[in-house]
Amino acid sequence: MPVNKKQFAVNSLWKILEQFASKGVSLIVTFVLSRILLPDDFGLITLTAVFTNLSDILIDGGFSTALIRKEHVDELDYAAAFTINSSMAVLLYIILFLTAPLISDYYNTPELTSVLRVLGLVFFVQSFASVRNSIINRNMQFKLLFFCNMVACILSGIAGIIFACCGFGVWSLVIQRLLQMVILNIVLFIKVKWKISLRLDIKRVKSMLKFSLGVVGASLLNFAGGNIYSLAIGKKYSVSDLGYYDKAGQLPMQFSLYTFGAMSNVLLPTLSSCQTDIERVKAIVRKVVKMTSFLIMPMMVGLALVSKEAVVLFFSDIWIPAIPMMYATCLYYLATPYMLINVQVFFALGRSGLRVKTEVIRLTLMTIGLIIFGFVMDCSVIQLAWVSGVIAVLVSAISFYEVGKIISYKISDAFQDVWKALVATLVMGGLLVLFENCIIIDNLVLSLICKGIIGFLTYLGMCFILKIPELNDVVGLIKRKKSNE
Repeated sequence: MPVNKKQFAVNSLWKILEQFASKGVSLIVTFVLSRILLPDDFGLITLTAVFTNLSDILIDGGFSTALIRKEHVDELDYAAAFTINSSMAVLLYIILFLTAPLISDYYNTPELTSVLRVLGLVFFVQSFASVRNSIINRNMQFKLLFFCNMVACILSGIAGIIFACCGFGVWSLVIQRLLQMVILNIVLFIKVKWKISLRLDIKRVKSMLKFSLGVVGASLLNFAGGNIYSLAIGKKYSVSDLGYYDKAGQLPMQFSLYTFGAMSNVLLPTLSSCQTDIERVKAIVRKVVKMTSFLIMPMMVGLALVSKEAVVLFFSDIWIPAIPMMYATCLYYLATPYMLINVQVFFALGRSGLRVKTEVIRLTLMTIGLIIFGFVMDCSVIQLAWVSGVIAVLVSAISFYEVGKIISYKISDAFQDVWKALVATLVMGGLLVLFENCIIIDNLVLSLICKGIIGFLTYLGMCFILKIPELNDVVGLIKRKKSNE
């Protein structure tokens, strides 16, 4: 059944609440842990995340997206997906367990072996949660997901802080991540009624396989493009540099991807429900592009201009080397949501091959950039961060071009949808730069508050002047939420 505008708005609001609440809790936990642990600890975890995230992609195999997109799903479909996911989890854990010493030797980090082997246990938990996550997203039960993630984030966060205070170092981060997935899985098991079944219907697998292979292929390419710099920094520079690089992207990622992710998770089932009506798909995409610009542009520009205050106040002064990198990561996370919008269009219309194409281009550009700037010119980590940000802008433009060919959404249409938010953001950013250069405030808290108030009021004022309709949409969503309580 096609999803109407009101349903999309309500589901988006719940998803935004879920993302901000759960990730907000995680961010608070990170703030606390950043004052207890060292950059080496976070760098080590970032390195392990590269390998565990790769395994997550292979375990899922694209079947979660295939289940969400498929028009009619029954128990045999869920059972087939679960059987494949569980089998892959076992196989990949064995591979990770055996290769962990080799990875540790390559990065000259002995502790990496045991960390990888323990953190790899999350594969089994992930395989058990995948089908229930698909059911929740397919049925758009984002209120339930809000509850499940909040419970998991709060309990695991408390545990991580306790272990960090007790001197467990990097293991406090390992314990936190494992507990978060275990608790989430337990709550999902209680709340989502689905009976585990190990059945493999070949016909059902084939019906999903063509699409899921495109999804997993694109995901692997996206993974390679997104993590190639982390792998290179961990090897060529140091684990500490990797920790700074990861920390520089943490706040931009939280504000950008988790804000957009709220709409993105609602976007796929919404687009899939009207995939035969191209004009409706185009109208939805344009609305999401406008809302993304309205929210993400001022967030990323504003965050870049308060990076000094944000890093020192939230993470402590040992993370000061991350400040210049944050400017570049803000550019990266400003551009990335636009590419992800187009990815959802590819998936909803069954054109996963186009995602593969754009990811091949992205990986190629990232590899060329790494070779030229990282190894030939021997640039700094800060300069590599800027290379990554510029490439993200280029890939987003390319993805708009590809989408334009299938739903008649031209680059000029996209510019028409974003120019008002862009102008409002530039005015806000210009005023903040002028304020920083004309008025010196030594107190970081006061400086952050002043910049926040000036930026918010300036952007709000420009929204009224330019008559940006998304402001009314956001206000309307909040009013509807309050009236329903």
